[in-house]
Amino acid sequence: MKFRSKTGEVVLTIDEALEQFCDSKKDCDYCELRELVQQYAGTKKPCHEYVRANPYEAARLMGYEVVEDDKVVEIDQVKKEETNMDKPRICDVLGVEVNENFKFNDFPFDECKVYFVGTDGEIINAKGGSVTGGELCYIINNPDRIIHKPRWTEQEVERAKAIKVLYPEADNLNECDPQIKVLNTKFVIATLDTALFPSLRPGESVKLDEIIGGTE
Repeated sequence: MKFRSKTGEVVLTIDEALEQFCDSKKDCDYCELRELVQQYAGTKKPCHEYVRANPYEAARLMGYEVVEDDKVVEIDQVKKEETNMDKPRICDVLGVEVNENFKFNDFPFDECKVYFVGTDGEIINAKGGSVTGGELCYIINNPDRIIHKPRWTEQEVERAKAIKVLYPEADNLNECDPQIKVLNTKFVIATLDTALFPSLRPGESVKLDEIIGGTE
């Protein structure tokens, strides 16, 4: 038997659950177990004696759910999968990254449009228009017809090359609004105006070689 808190954390014993519960309380005056543990007042650790004798009731009063071992394995597996999932599933289906603009110009009912997938997995019109159900179905069912838009403009590529000439040891650009930091493997060696690399997303860090590798 194991115990899961309201936040989803699983502890192995009722004693561990009690310790976490006690740590969350400022004092014993407002403890949900205060009256019940009185029957063990003559023991060395009345609280521990009570929860050991009444694990199900104690767990409920402390806000824990009792889960069996196979249930814990299932929960841990789901958490592991969620931790490893660094982008929405739809990105894998379409073969795009989060916030990557892509074109789709093979609609039987409309003109070419530009879209991107938001962090929540929603397909969004890059120019602010609505995305109809028909568009969504056609995009999802025909990912091979997506036209990937090169990430960096020709001007950004030339600027990245110039940075490599001026600072041969430069390796990365890190967007830190209102500046872009130019870094080597350890230190910041220069700063730039964010307007020089408009394709660099807020908080993003990218290698100069990646920028130099592709133009629009």
